[in-house]
Amino acid sequence: MTRTTSFAVFRGMRARLCGAGFAIAAVLALLTVSTGAQAEAADAVGIVEYDLGDGAFTDAPDWEGSAEIRAVVHYPRKITDKLPVIVLLHGQQGACHSAEIEEWPCPKGVAPYPSHRGYDYLANALARDGFVVVSPSANGINHHMGVAPQRARLINRHLELLKQLTTTGGGPLAGRLTDVQTGRPATVDLRNRLDMSRVGTMGHSVGGEGVMYQAAEANRRELPAGVRIRGVVSMASPSPSHFYDTLVTKTPLAVISAGCWSLGGEQYFEDARKASEARGFLLRVVKGNHNYFNTEWTVGPGPTDGDDTECPATAGRPSPKQQQGLAIGYLRAFYAYALKNDQSALPVLTGKKKFPGIATKAASF
Repeated sequence: MTRTTSFAVFRGMRARLCGAGFAIAAVLALLTVSTGAQAEAADAVGIVEYDLGDGAFTDAPDWEGSAEIRAVVHYPRKITDKLPVIVLLHGQQGACHSAEIEEWPCPKGVAPYPSHRGYDYLANALARDGFVVVSPSANGINHHMGVAPQRARLINRHLELLKQLTTTGGGPLAGRLTDVQTGRPATVDLRNRLDMSRVGTMGHSVGGEGVMYQAAEANRRELPAGVRIRGVVSMASPSPSHFYDTLVTKTPLAVISAGCWSLGGEQYFEDARKASEARGFLLRVVKGNHNYFNTEWTVGPGPTDGDDTECPATAGRPSPKQQQGLAIGYLRAFYAYALKNDQSALPVLTGKKKFPGIATKAASF
């Protein structure tokens, strides 16, 4: 199957199947906060990025393609101790910011599609909770139609680089952090500031299978030495392909499904329910949209962006802002529980605490 045909198949797949009290307060606060408070909150979070080039990642001999090592990082400006790390991985999309471009790297004058910036809203909220949040770009993998192992190993490579940076201050990322606001070299010092034994992950869309593969016990040997996945989330993901072992049994997991797109990702929850030694949580956004969790996919210009469901006329569907507020509240609660052992987050995860104005169904084990 050619890449063009495969991408067309995915486009069809993306249009199928209609179907802690602190976290809730945080959602409402984020929607009503004043301009002055927004500025103050923004000042509390630093944003840097790093870019090692469009061909810096390879996965030979399993994969003949190459991809970029590029990411945006949100972090609390006041870091006084080692902080847990969260990685947010986007799913399948065109590699370049034009519906007509089908090549990688993107031709001169055409920017890579900024899918990894679609979670800035979420990363900012998590950074205010005391997490360092990394959102890698995976456009090269998307162009070459990479699969779960490549996505997992891309994350592992980022974690390996970050571990080198925080352990010794060296490695390929040394001197390569750029302040997003000023475009100048970043002054933040991450030495001895990242706790690589407390890592959480989230995979959106087909990124969900990538993070489940990475967190599965069968694949733990692929993790960089000293890295421990403590919590994993699949968000608006299709069904697992079953080509790879994605059974998570010893790590807390959460699944968010978008009911107006697909419930397929709920299979990760059901598989784990039968064998897991850790807690598992499911949140079905009954009338949810797949794309609205990523702000870049919400606005386009990709051919599969915007409203990608089969029930656009269904009454009571959540808006993009509502879905993003839900993602903030739910993932803040999950990572507080999984990475900080905050038991007060459990009512949000089990469904005891509801998200106002959004129809949801929750389950847990």
